[in-house]
Amino acid sequence: MQPESLLVIDCGSTTTKALLLIMHEGVFVVKARTEAPTTVEAPAEDITLGVMAAVEQLESELGYLLVRNGRFICPSEADGSGVDFVGATCSAGGGLQILVAGVIKSMTAASAERAALGAGAIVADVIAIDDGRTHYEKLARIATN
Repeated sequence: MQPESLLVIDCGSTTTKALLLIMHEGVFVVKARTEAPTTVEAPAEDITLGVMAAVEQLESELGYLLVRNGRFICPSEADGSGVDFVGATCSAGGGLQILVAGVIKSMTAASAERAALGAGAIVADVIAIDDGRTHYEKLARIATN
């Protein structure tokens, strides 16, 4: 059976996105998109809360149910409720940690740090020739990452 509707959920470190795609003239098109804060970390520490908040917003926007009794309605039903497929991805839980290095701390290392932060990474450390640490300390820091 060819699915006619897809619910795709992405749980990122900051936001959880819910996207409903429907088949239209042989291709999937976006019918609705919502997002809610990701709840993987304290105080909630339950990723499903953010997922359900994003899906509830979709339901409100669409005017029909995607979840019943805490479970996704899949496959879709004759009254329009539910979807034919549910898929999810998750990159939440701290995000990508990067150790950056440059020759001069205030120049190339700072530039590498800005690039990593701009890509959404968590910078674990910045290493440079002039960062005030011994070679051994720098190697030990690299080894622990």
